[in-house]
Amino acid sequence: MKKLILVAIAALLSFAAIAQNVQVSGVVTDATDGSPLIGASVVVKGTQTGTSTDVDGRYSMSVPADAVLQFVYIGYYPIEIAVNGRQTIDVALTPEAESLEETIVVAYGTAKKGTYTGAASVVKQDAIKDVPSLSFESAMNGKVAGMQITTSSGQAGSASSIRIRGIGSMNASNEPLYVVDGVPAMSGGSGQMSDYIYSSTNVMTSINPNDIESITVLKDAAASALYGSRAANGVILITTKKGKAGKPKVTLRASVGFSPDWATDNYEAATVQQNIDLLYSVLYDADLPTSREVTEADKESANKYSLRQLNNKFNKHGYKFSTAGNEYYEHIIIESYDDDAAKAGRKPGNYFDWEDAYFRTGIYQTYDISLSGGNEKTSYYTSLAYTKDQGRIYINSFDRITGRVNVTQKVNNWLDFSTNINIANSNRKGFNDTRSTGSNYFLQTRNLMWGFYWPTDYRTGEPWTSRYGSYAYNGLFHDEHWDNNSRSLKLSLSETANVKFTDWLNLRSVFSYDDTRMRDMIYYDSQHFNGSGSNGSVSEMSTIYSKIVSSTTLNFNKTFADKHTVGALVGFEVEDNNTDFVRATGENLPVGSLKTVATAGTLDANAYSWGYSIMSILSRAEYNYDNKYYLSASYRRDGSSRLGPDSRWGNFWSVAGSWRIDHEEFMKSQDVISALRLRASYGVNGTLPSSNYGWRSLAGYNYQYQAEPGGGLVNAADASLSWETSYTTNVGLEFGFFDDRLRGSVEWFSRDSKDLLQDVPISYITGFSSTLQNVGEINNKGIEFEISGDIIKNTDFRWSLGVNGSHIDSKVTKLYGGQDIIWTDPTGGDSRAYYIYREGESTLSFWGKEWAGVNPENGKNIWYSNNDTADYVDAEGRNIVYDYSDADEVIIGNVHPALYGGFNTDIEWKGLTFGLNFTYKIGGKLQDGAERDVSDDGYYWERIRSADYCDNQWKTPGQITHQPKVRGIDLTDAIERSSRHVYDASYLRLSTVNLGYTIPKAAVQKVGLSNVRVYFTGGNLLTFSKYKLADPVVNEYGTRGWETPVCKTYTFGVELSF
Repeated sequence: MKKLILVAIAALLSFAAIAQNVQVSGVVTDATDGSPLIGASVVVKGTQTGTSTDVDGRYSMSVPADAVLQFVYIGYYPIEIAVNGRQTIDVALTPEAESLEETIVVAYGTAKKGTYTGAASVVKQDAIKDVPSLSFESAMNGKVAGMQITTSSGQAGSASSIRIRGIGSMNASNEPLYVVDGVPAMSGGSGQMSDYIYSSTNVMTSINPNDIESITVLKDAAASALYGSRAANGVILITTKKGKAGKPKVTLRASVGFSPDWATDNYEAATVQQNIDLLYSVLYDADLPTSREVTEADKESANKYSLRQLNNKFNKHGYKFSTAGNEYYEHIIIESYDDDAAKAGRKPGNYFDWEDAYFRTGIYQTYDISLSGGNEKTSYYTSLAYTKDQGRIYINSFDRITGRVNVTQKVNNWLDFSTNINIANSNRKGFNDTRSTGSNYFLQTRNLMWGFYWPTDYRTGEPWTSRYGSYAYNGLFHDEHWDNNSRSLKLSLSETANVKFTDWLNLRSVFSYDDTRMRDMIYYDSQHFNGSGSNGSVSEMSTIYSKIVSSTTLNFNKTFADKHTVGALVGFEVEDNNTDFVRATGENLPVGSLKTVATAGTLDANAYSWGYSIMSILSRAEYNYDNKYYLSASYRRDGSSRLGPDSRWGNFWSVAGSWRIDHEEFMKSQDVISALRLRASYGVNGTLPSSNYGWRSLAGYNYQYQAEPGGGLVNAADASLSWETSYTTNVGLEFGFFDDRLRGSVEWFSRDSKDLLQDVPISYITGFSSTLQNVGEINNKGIEFEISGDIIKNTDFRWSLGVNGSHIDSKVTKLYGGQDIIWTDPTGGDSRAYYIYREGESTLSFWGKEWAGVNPENGKNIWYSNNDTADYVDAEGRNIVYDYSDADEVIIGNVHPALYGGFNTDIEWKGLTFGLNFTYKIGGKLQDGAERDVSDDGYYWERIRSADYCDNQWKTPGQITHQPKVRGIDLTDAIERSSRHVYDASYLRLSTVNLGYTIPKAAVQKVGLSNVRVYFTGGNLLTFSKYKLADPVVNEYGTRGWETPVCKTYTFGVELSF
């Protein structure tokens, strides 16, 4: 009997154990249209047990019969459901109203967009994940209204420039503040290589774009005033990925991209035949008499002179020339110079292809692995990535290794810690892509390298080492005799402690340390043209940037009587920035294989350090009545070491309010408007001077007299130097229709930037020509919009469209004494464009001579004199002169466009996705500094010209054309800063094309994977513009020079997880 009882008990216990788990399956869908949600997380609450839905939204897992399941999907409200022994649980998740209910990262915290009173735009990971870019900045182009992103160079690893809502300063920085996971970060170019080859490494390339969860762009004072003196130009908040509850998830990504060509034509060179014919005409004209009629004897003399000059220039390269006649325009007969030249291939029609020698198909590779997961107490995200970018120009490359660890640990119910660690190691090889005749291969192939030039001497077969007649050098030889690299090691650490006193009061303290170490090296041996005069030289530089930030905030948020929600934040923050620089240079090197200063015969060195500190107190107050009416105010007081004791502290504040109209009773009876909110704000931000010591007089001890050290004043200080301040008004309307199938926002803003820093003239008796003072004012006002919607959305298919745009009117409103300021484009070091600051005019007004075109009767350049001087008066009554020196300079163009932005369309059908992203600009002007060289009228003789010039040059009376007659009298018309080289900057660019496919989960699970996706991305594939000579997408100053262009890219990738 006892045995029977024991057997029965054992059976019951076994049955109970079996009954504890049930196999639950179901479908997770969108509550609005029933479409399946792919990749939704299904987790057993309190455990790491979980799964994700497949391409059909289905899931299946074994769980305890009394378990609670958590269903989570980005952009949807999470839900918890008790199993209660059920085997089928279907769930419909409700999407957050994208326009107002999504959670966004804001200054010192997060907020629901519907409760946030500031102007902010959010870019999520999905929008940038497939774009092949070293930095997230380029991937955001065209995705945020009011934000312009430009790249001054297409070199691998180059820094981007971002402008948010125009230009706010004349002398100080116009770049936004970057904040990574709540910590202000360094940005822009780094290292000292820009002093040698105008090339620097972008600090933001230290962040792996695949580690980014979201990017929030703060635009108005209510959004950014809490960052005080660093936020006048906007704030970019970068939030990296965190782990989520559930079993560990491993994701692998790999992609390879190819760049076989530039994005557009770029000053395509005329043929060798066209260029030799044109050079003949230049030389011919140089020999003609100018003070009498040309005779046949003059023509014969000019012909002989021209041919003699041509043969003197190119016989040594294996070619000789003749003509059939003696006219101004002749077809030049090209022949081998001698038998040796013919044997060496120097024959008519056979010329060296320098473009093929210098350019290659660029290859971009990236490999990324990440691991994430967690439970109720611990969550983690780690990643490791390798990226290699081999630029189109064969001496340019960039490679990077990044690693990240983000860990959050909940110690107990009231304390948790977050640790974020990012490390990046990069190496960059660049070159001088300014207007450098010896080093810029893009310039050489368009303006200097004749096909007659070969890299070898045809007589000896040895490399050609002398300078060519065009001032170019043989890069195939000299590149073996120089080297450069910029190595960067960046370590970013931050530790955050969160103390939860109650549900409505918590303390957050952050301590971060950022250490960036740059090691630059540039080397020339004695055979290189830059090292021959010193018997070789090498410079090694070390630059260490360190930033320490400590921030502590106390946050209160509590609801009273179910309708009154009060929030308050107070805090304290300190920031310390230091830079240490060491340079050692050696000349007279003993051997070319040792690229180190230690072996040099002549040594020189320098070292110094600089830095600044900021101390701040900050506060914010918020009030919400019944989720309808919202008020907020913020105040921050900053003190900076960059200013003197009397003006060191600045006050920055904002006030804002919003009205959730869609929550009013009178809106409940309609079902068209799903979201509607009106908001307004006003506030003050600031900008610090760029100089650390502009407020105090400094003595420099870099003067020597008879080998004795000496010192002297190095600046004219202004003890009252103060903050630049920006007063910003913003009014916005956010809306959603048809359950947010159509959603968007419209913003109006006005920003008055006052106390702007200017170099004010002072008496030369002081030893200086100017001093820095707060005297200028600028106004930026405009309107911007963002509209998106789901045109079609059902279970199997979704088609969405989105568009954004911005119009900005940016004007100078006050200058010192009302006096104009003439300044030059700071990029490229070539002063390619002149600008004028003038009260009432655009902040980017081109200044120069006004070109009137080409006189069709004689082929000469003509100019509007803009004064009383006139060679003749045109049909419109304007004075015309032939000599540009008789013309006055005027404003010849405004860089700012009438409208700019981007638009996109996306299609999803089951596992297939397809997307197009465009950027556009309507209006505005660009000035082409490089065209001055390739459309030269004859000032530079042994240079090649563009096909545009050769095809369109004036030749016969009555000819209507935009290119004048080529001359040999050293005219400088073409190289003047004038409207001849100013063009309409409008364009439309297909910036990215995305095609992806997620393989059905049933298929990939057979090989132990949970998700497999393959994709293709095309970049810069199409560009439409009125300006055809080169890429119309120019730098932030509206100019183009000889910088490396951007490429078309074709990228193939795969992403898998398990």
